Amino acid sequence: MRERYYAQVESGRKTIEVRVGTPGTAAVETGDTIVFHEPDSGRELDIVAKRITPYTSFEELLDAEDPARIDPGSTREEQLASLRRVYPPDKEALGALAFEFDHRPGRPGHTMPMTPVEYVRTVPHHTVYGCLYIRDEHDRPVQLRSVYGDRQWQFPGGNADAGEDPLETARREAAEETGLELGQGRPRLLLTHYLRPGTRWPLGKIGFIFDGGRLSSEQLRRIRLDPAEHDLWAIHDLAEWRQLMGELPFARLDAIERTRHGQGPNYLVTGP
Repeated sequence: MRERYYAQVESGRKTIEVRVGTPGTAAVETGDTIVFHEPDSGRELDIVAKRITPYTSFEELLDAEDPARIDPGSTREEQLASLRRVYPPDKEALGALAFEFDHRPGRPGHTMPMTPVEYVRTVPHHTVYGCLYIRDEHDRPVQLRSVYGDRQWQFPGGNADAGEDPLETARREAAEETGLELGQGRPRLLLTHYLRPGTRWPLGKIGFIFDGGRLSSEQLRRIRLDPAEHDLWAIHDLAEWRQLMGELPFARLDAIERTRHGQGPNYLVTGP
């Protein structure tokens, strides 16, 4: 197949191929696999014949079929002239065939060069965390103070256990860290956060922060911290949190608030 037509098939725009009824093409049946070759580059791709319709001539074929699916960008008259340049009258007299195909593969995929276990060893590893962003009845953020390291302020949440999705992680961790069942239903995903690896944490970290909603004064009174992880929880407005946390740690909280108000960015990258 010429490169121009191959590129049309490759890009999904061409879905009908026209040939004449030679013994080889006439033997193809609906459901058969057809392999197109582009000789200059050696590329090939396979499709499945969805429909094969015979016609007495190219004119009859082009009257019945959609030219835009045969040669996108060319008119009916241009396609007729092109077909007759390729196939002289004695070939056209064999009958014209329209092979319609979709994008289903006709052949099984190649065998992967390594097993999934072997491949996983070759790619960078990351940890995943899930958090719930909670607020009081005045929409002021609620955060917990860590007992570890530089005593960062954190949302209820943590690292995922094996087989756990990020929302399940956020719910489990929130219950462990606050004593409350939070994030029920289908909470909105406010932010996807990527933390680059660094000296503090040697792996990249991918985080999903969900909207845990507003907590009533009664819910806030029922917060029970896990002293092995946090020793204090607090409510502040954004200006107070910025001053307390510092600019770099505050960036995540600021991004969440902007997303919550429809200002984006929905995605944040931090770290060295």
